[in-house]
Amino acid sequence: MATTAVARLSAPRVRFYAVVFLTIQCIYLAISAIRYYGFADRAAPMVGADFVIFWSAARVALEHGAPAVFSAHWMGPIESALWRHDSFAPWPYPPTFLLAVIPFGLLSFGGALLAFLGIGIAAYGAMLSRIVREAGSGAFLLMVAFPGAAIAIVTGQNSLLTAAAAGGALVLLPSSPLLAGACIAVLAIKPQFGVLVPVALICARQWRALLSAALCSFAIAGVSAVAFGRETWVAFATFLPEFNRVAVEHGRELWVGMPTMFAAARLAGLPVRAAYVVYAMVALPAAIAMAWLWVRDVRFELRAAALVVATLLVQPYFMYYDLAWLALPIAFVLRDAERVALNRADWLVLAVAWLTPAAAYFAFRFDAPVQVTPVILIGLLVVIVRRAVTPRGVE
Repeated sequence: MATTAVARLSAPRVRFYAVVFLTIQCIYLAISAIRYYGFADRAAPMVGADFVIFWSAARVALEHGAPAVFSAHWMGPIESALWRHDSFAPWPYPPTFLLAVIPFGLLSFGGALLAFLGIGIAAYGAMLSRIVREAGSGAFLLMVAFPGAAIAIVTGQNSLLTAAAAGGALVLLPSSPLLAGACIAVLAIKPQFGVLVPVALICARQWRALLSAALCSFAIAGVSAVAFGRETWVAFATFLPEFNRVAVEHGRELWVGMPTMFAAARLAGLPVRAAYVVYAMVALPAAIAMAWLWVRDVRFELRAAALVVATLLVQPYFMYYDLAWLALPIAFVLRDAERVALNRADWLVLAVAWLTPAAAYFAFRFDAPVQVTPVILIGLLVVIVRRAVTPRGVE
């Protein structure tokens, strides 16, 4: 059965499609970068647009103090000098992420962007290589061409780093739980993506990894508090509810780029409270399914994949560029296919999931008034759970 999965991924047709898709993405990135930076064409998509916020925050923190990053008065002029935008883009991140981006403020914007993207690409690529290396070169080529990575590069977002940290933690967990805990702690830069990790570790009785993650997370938070002062955390806690109200609950322009069940409900016309109810009806079963798999003695690849998919489903707010995380469950399921073959339905769901970041990106670009990504995530979780409960050899 393992041979069948590897053979399918190594088939010339699959390799050809992967190379074509990767080539298209590289050409799109190159043309966008040349138009925007080379010819100063502000009508072109800006490669690294969201990194403008990161770099601006680093500069503001260095020049005016960390609490100033939550102020449009200080952030706005730096952002507008780099990126012609209709409105001020706020800094909605905790001081732990500010601690990570501060060094980039010491570089020019261009140098900082290249360094930031280079680190993210290297970490993400190394993580994926480790996961799929036993599935053959075809699987690795397929994951290199995964559109979620290119979209994260286009936007200049941190999703390559957070996905690399999550994937690294899952890869290391069976053999090096202390190092896995350290990787988990990196998610302190975007802590909402680590919300289910303690649940999974407790269910699996991974006490060493849990302790390591807690200590390292507290250390990162403590360093940020010492470096920036208590008032920065107070400013963040004050700003976050307002950001949630304006951008998440009532931000119609963001809902088309939010591949969550909450955004889908809001786009469907439901009021805020009803949208939260619909979101909870999906998030809670997803979390329970993930916990159930981590309690049971099922194949680790399936538990890892379920944790990532459930993590995405329990978010009321994340953006299309965070779908770089989808590479993890796809890669883990492909690795699991070495043991138990994928059926046609499994392959179809994986193919749709693989294309999902591109579909979500263009849905945002063209203001599509519907969100289908949550349905795809639910389908992927169903595939994972079904594979966990189906006896080996029955596929």
